[in-house]
Amino acid sequence: MDLAPPQLWTAADASGADRYTMDVLGAPSPVLMERAALCVSAEVEALAASSAVRVEVLCGPGNNGGDGLAVARQLWARGYTGVRAVLATARRNDAAEAQLALARAYGVPIVDARAFESGPLGSGSPMILVDALLGTGSRGAPRGGVAEALAWATSVRAAQPVQVVAVDVPTGVDVDSGAVSSDAALAAACTVTFQRSKPGLHLTPGRALAGRVVVADIGLRARPGLRAAGELVDPRAVASWLGGLGSAAHKGQRGHVGVLAGAAATPGAALLVSVAALRMGAGLVTLSARGGKGPLLAPLVAARPELMLAFEGPEEAPTPGAGVLVVGPGRTDLLTGAGEGAELAQRRAELTELDRSDPRPMVWDASGLEFMAWLFGEARSAGPRVITPHPGEAARCLAMVEPDAGWTSARVQADRRAAARALAERSGATVVLKGAGTVIAEAEAGTGARWAVCPRGSERLATAGSGDVLAGAIAALLARGLSPWQAAAAGVHVHAVA
Repeated sequence: MDLAPPQLWTAADASGADRYTMDVLGAPSPVLMERAALCVSAEVEALAASSAVRVEVLCGPGNNGGDGLAVARQLWARGYTGVRAVLATARRNDAAEAQLALARAYGVPIVDARAFESGPLGSGSPMILVDALLGTGSRGAPRGGVAEALAWATSVRAAQPVQVVAVDVPTGVDVDSGAVSSDAALAAACTVTFQRSKPGLHLTPGRALAGRVVVADIGLRARPGLRAAGELVDPRAVASWLGGLGSAAHKGQRGHVGVLAGAAATPGAALLVSVAALRMGAGLVTLSARGGKGPLLAPLVAARPELMLAFEGPEEAPTPGAGVLVVGPGRTDLLTGAGEGAELAQRRAELTELDRSDPRPMVWDASGLEFMAWLFGEARSAGPRVITPHPGEAARCLAMVEPDAGWTSARVQADRRAAARALAERSGATVVLKGAGTVIAEAEAGTGARWAVCPRGSERLATAGSGDVLAGAIAALLARGLSPWQAAAAGVHVHAVA
């Protein structure tokens, strides 16, 4: 189990912790830098096949470059004969200048930016590159010597086997949003970040460049009262929530999930939702057969006879015995061209009215998302809602309420944290923005939106039906008594690790 602290520090949080630790608590900057470098050196040594491996430490002009110079000195002192420091720029701050003087005193081989002009250096043998070019204080695309260093490193990587260890954050990755500002940004095998992890290491697209994230305790302390901007979904919290559900004497105490899903072209969505809800522990699951869907859904019940069908009339609430509903998966009958105009409008209006008037907790997914009451200027939902859009669905919903804001799938992916928070604040729902690095967000009075990111999961989840399974899992946890936030976070985590 990952025991790293779940809180995430933005660039401002990290800078504030640096100042508080040094200026208020009195910790000397060189001591903190030495500790940081020791943690990075340990990861380099873990990757190195021997002390003869070639290690190129790319050093920028600030504290990150100072860390890199300290790493080069430490490895040199431990007998790594293939190590050298490569200076990306001629300028350095005072901390980096002090580390450069120490490295020279120890005899560390050092080359400057002019080395890049001669192209890739090295013998073609395996190499470790330490990316100590820019840290959490950088903004925008790398420029000047740092950009040249990245281009040089990219050419090296194309010519021979290279593993990259990034210091605090891979150069070119925005520490807060995960946006990648340079085509030459290096994908790391390992990123060593300090005291708390950073959002950009877990948010798409930056997460793809971070590799294994190591959170190193170097003694930094945040100013008392700091509220972390976001967090990682914590497996310890998930275990606590699930463990607190307790046992049940009979199925009625494990909750009842109603499923409004499936259409003629996509009946399997209803089955995937339902089976996931059962496997996540719901005591009862009922498929709604409204709109004459009995013949469509009956074969699913034959395949899973523990499922039930509800044949309620058009004036009745869907699956009236259920305590939680799942709405939308596989509802291709809501799409344009799925029926006559009046019939299609009626189906959509029924969903909007359901959201506006039914106080039961619900999970809204897929096609159903675009017919929730909040999108049409109506009152907020009548009860707790969890919505589970993928980036395209999130963009369409946001574009409906902010038509001039330029919301597209690309914009959502460029800053998934901002998109999830905007959805939460606009809808009042708990948002699960699916994708690599799924983001959960929930509006909080007076504080904007709370958010978390799930660092687990893999490309195996990018397949048809995966979202239906997630919706069913979250619904079961709601039915068993978790809050919308807990059900969303726990459902995402279990779905990812399963």
